Amino acid sequence: MLPSAPSITLPCTGHTRLLRWCWLLAVAWALLLAGLPLAVQAQAAAHQALRLDQADFVQLDRPGPASWTPVALPDTWASRGLPLAGQGHYRLLLRLAQAPQGVWALRIDRLSNVHSIRINGVLVQQRGVVAADTGVPRVVSALVEFPAQLLQAGDNRIDVQWRLAARAGMSALLIGPSAQLGPRYDRARLLDHTLPQVMNVAGGALAGFLLLVWLQRRQEQAIGLFGVLWLLLSLRNYSYTVDATPLPSPLGDLLFFSAQCASVLLLGLFVIALTEARLPRTRRLLWGLGLLLPLLGGLFALAGELQLLRRWVYPLLMLLGGLAMLQLLRGLRRAPGPALAALVTGLAAVVAAGVHDYLFLHGQLPITGSYWLPLVVPLGCVSFALVLIRRLVRALAVSEDLAVRLEARVAERTLALQAADAAKTRFLADASHDLRQPVAAIGLLVGLARERAPDAAQAGMLDRVQAAVRALEDLLRGLLDLSRLDSPTDAPQRRPVALQPLFDALALHHQADAQARGLQLRLRSTDLAVDSDPLLLDQVLRNLVGNALRHTRRGGVLVAARRQGAAGVRLQVLDTGIGIPADQQQRVFEPFVQLHNPGRDRSQGQGLGLAIVRRAVDLLGHPLALRSVPGRGSAFSITLPLAPGLASAPPDLPAPAGQPLAGRQLWLLDDDPVVRDALASRLAAWGAQVCALDSLAALHRQLQVPAQSPELLLTDWRLPDGDGLQAIAQLRAHCGPVPALLLTGDTGAADLAAQAQPGTVLLHKPVQAAALLQALKRGLAD
Repeated sequence: MLPSAPSITLPCTGHTRLLRWCWLLAVAWALLLAGLPLAVQAQAAAHQALRLDQADFVQLDRPGPASWTPVALPDTWASRGLPLAGQGHYRLLLRLAQAPQGVWALRIDRLSNVHSIRINGVLVQQRGVVAADTGVPRVVSALVEFPAQLLQAGDNRIDVQWRLAARAGMSALLIGPSAQLGPRYDRARLLDHTLPQVMNVAGGALAGFLLLVWLQRRQEQAIGLFGVLWLLLSLRNYSYTVDATPLPSPLGDLLFFSAQCASVLLLGLFVIALTEARLPRTRRLLWGLGLLLPLLGGLFALAGELQLLRRWVYPLLMLLGGLAMLQLLRGLRRAPGPALAALVTGLAAVVAAGVHDYLFLHGQLPITGSYWLPLVVPLGCVSFALVLIRRLVRALAVSEDLAVRLEARVAERTLALQAADAAKTRFLADASHDLRQPVAAIGLLVGLARERAPDAAQAGMLDRVQAAVRALEDLLRGLLDLSRLDSPTDAPQRRPVALQPLFDALALHHQADAQARGLQLRLRSTDLAVDSDPLLLDQVLRNLVGNALRHTRRGGVLVAARRQGAAGVRLQVLDTGIGIPADQQQRVFEPFVQLHNPGRDRSQGQGLGLAIVRRAVDLLGHPLALRSVPGRGSAFSITLPLAPGLASAPPDLPAPAGQPLAGRQLWLLDDDPVVRDALASRLAAWGAQVCALDSLAALHRQLQVPAQSPELLLTDWRLPDGDGLQAIAQLRAHCGPVPALLLTGDTGAADLAAQAQPGTVLLHKPVQAAALLQALKRGLAD
């Protein structure tokens, strides 16, 4: 249903002007309807043609002996008490002073389309068979041309026979030269036939447009019903002006009767929908009549008594139509004045035309008249359409207003979500750094305490604490990474990435863990490069390798890359672990799913690694495949696009020797005192000489001391007065290319920038002591 939208007011100036034009058009149309028969007659009398308005008549199908009766033309049977249907014979006398020459014509404005015309006994035209009871004869106009030689000086006899199924009768005859009668006949037919046809074809097109609107807005039932009603009325009115119908008599009469019934019933349903009235009983009554009346029409048509049914049903339909009009006026009484006035005008015109046509159909009006509904209904439907269109415009105005408000709210909500997302991003960045700081300090201090434990009991307790800290580190890292991947704030920064540096980083971070588990971690050297995000790809590989090490008891883990096709690279992580059943292989990518850890032993991980892998490869658009055989191992494969031109030979890195850092001069830069003290203690325990600093300013002051130069700088990323890259740059500006180790709890753009720095090793907090020692040794060796 269309909303009433009381808060929306549209300017009515245009509607008022349109209403005035509608009133003027209605008045002009009324004058046209009233004067149409007079105009036709005036056209006929405006030339020198002879008018024949006296005839002898006999009804051919009347029982008993036929007798000729003088009648005046036009002759309407009903006015003389004769039936509305039948067969008639008119004989007219034409007296001429002399025989005419050329081509003459006989014009009859109201005549059955089933007829025969004879002049002096010569047949000049025959349409159908008058004596046969087939087809649906109807009243038409006719212009019959004939050679003037058929006429003679003195008396001439014209015989017209016809058969009609309704409105029996005949108009006066005009006879004269064809050159005079033809053009005037064409102009009269233009008003009487062509104009109604054009108007109803246009009305049918507009009805089709309304149906298209309804198909797009199914909730607008009033528009859909009115479109069907208007289309039906246009077809029915068009049939009024057709000279002949191809349908047999019973079927044609039945279809016309059904169309009359359906039009009134559709009008009732349309009014109920338009006024949004709750009339369920009335709706059911209309649907019931819509099924019952055509059924009765079929039965009466088979019995040949459809005209009898019309006499009873048509008054009922007129009553229902009048009630529908009253309901429409009552439902729209609050409509704006112009719309209501246009509606009342259209309704009044349709009602008046309906009454006129009912009387005309039953012979209560002269046969020379015309049906008004084919001319009035298009205008009445236009007035209805104006109301519907105005309602539609108001509804669209309401919708547009709501859309504007919704867009404003969406914009506000979007800004709020963007602000919340930015806050979440800041929180993740801060949490990633601030939460990892104490965890890193705890891990370093626990490891240091473990080395200094005085007895086995304390060492065992510290081992359990260290295991719990590692589980906490894994859980924290996994949760932060998973949250970041679930709501990425930046699109992946894809670029050519050489795989060998990533393999070297994997060896640096996981070789010690593999050795501790008694496993072999092999990374096959490669010179391939791929198109991907280096940070996310590194994250994927670390989680895959870490997962493989945790679920492998014997053997080892292999990381390899090989060409696939002409433009692809297949990156694989293979292990000889416990394997994954086929029906569980999709579940392992869900968060916190651990198939072989029902007791939730945290030493076996948190169940987040593969979930992070799935989120990351989906974000990158890299296909991920899993092949696994329980008891034999698993193979994770990632297909990446090849990035040629970035190949490099794999460097030969020294294997970590695990020796103390005795005598090594290291500078430590971290603003967190707990982490700084833990790192300083850890480095000192390895034999290094440590200079601990807390800011860039402290680093600057230390550089002013003569003969002070470190062998390696270990710096945090976040500093109170800058960042780790600035510290590295400041140190190298004073001391040359000093190796640097950058510790960070972040995984943002800084990682990419740090990887681009030569001589800089990147480690993510929290970092285990073995991995830290190996990274320090690598940096010092470089």
